[in-house]
Amino acid sequence: MIGTTVDAILDRVLLGYNLSPEEGVVLLKQTDQKAIAAIRTTSDRLRQRQVGETVTYVINRNINFTNICEQHCSFCAFRRDEGEEGAYWLDWMQILEKAKDAQRRSATEICMQGGLNPQATINGQSLPYYLKLVETIKQEFPHLHLHAFSPQEVQFIARTDGLTYAQVIAALRDAGVDSMPGTAAEVLDDEVRRILCPEKIDTATWLEIVGTAHKLGLYTTSTMLSGHIETPEQQIRHLEQLRSLQQTAINQEYPARITEFILLPFVGQEAPKPLRRRVGRDQPVLADALLLTAVARIYLGNLIPNHQPSWVKLGLVGATEALNWGCNDIGGTLMEEHITTMAGAIGGTCMEVETLQAAIASIGRPYQQRDTLYQKVVISH
Repeated sequence: MIGTTVDAILDRVLLGYNLSPEEGVVLLKQTDQKAIAAIRTTSDRLRQRQVGETVTYVINRNINFTNICEQHCSFCAFRRDEGEEGAYWLDWMQILEKAKDAQRRSATEICMQGGLNPQATINGQSLPYYLKLVETIKQEFPHLHLHAFSPQEVQFIARTDGLTYAQVIAALRDAGVDSMPGTAAEVLDDEVRRILCPEKIDTATWLEIVGTAHKLGLYTTSTMLSGHIETPEQQIRHLEQLRSLQQTAINQEYPARITEFILLPFVGQEAPKPLRRRVGRDQPVLADALLLTAVARIYLGNLIPNHQPSWVKLGLVGATEALNWGCNDIGGTLMEEHITTMAGAIGGTCMEVETLQAAIASIGRPYQQRDTLYQKVVISH
């Protein structure tokens, strides 16, 4: 028998109530397989109710313009110091060629993020360099949606140039940035961040920058890096912060808000040794990721209805299974993914549209191409 507490929680959820943090922790701590199956069923019913049967995908290209970074996050295998073997910094022609390749392959989105490179300046200022990154792409390809620069990159520019976050976000928006990745969130709990990424922005700063983006008309995504040192309580605290942030955007009638939630299970194969030893495994535990995926749908779905797994981290088979645990989107083609692949992920660096469509069809669900903001893309022939 499933415990009456779990039964009662799931019944309330199906009546449209939001989970409390305490209820969320109860669900995340379940080990009974019947209880977990009930959580999965509930998340799938909510997904169907909130967004329907269709599974969406986006044709996009990643451009990670540099891996030179001033920070030393304990989970990161992507970063390099300047001059270190494997360090790179793309020039303008390389960036344009990647954008041209995206256009050739019918992409609607460029996703652009990079390391915090202290040399990424023009006349000693960071903002002009980032504006030139944007303008280099948008002048040639104005129709491509530019999904660019994490809250951490916004803070880096603001700190380097002595600007406010609002000034940086407005300048990037006016130059042609269309939306912001909600990365650098890791876990929105400062106790975790002190160990995982002590040089990164704290929780309050991440929330302030994302909230400012919404206020200034830039939609964002949201993410969680899971399955390392965090507890169920800290996972729920993260989801609560995201839900509260979205509620604020709605209550304040901001012109933009969070479009989706993406769970990013920790891949430790090539991560720095101290964290690898502490976590004790190289690849994500699929069962843990699926339970958290389901609970995230239950916790956020009334306010953040689009949920996406990471095929790069879970592999396509794992990501396809996540579509039965509350996800309604399978992500993007990416075309060239470096950050997770360099950590030792087994999912690959690129996915063909036909492969994503076949994965969705394999579970009997219809598929639909979307754009970055979840609008249907109509393909003309």
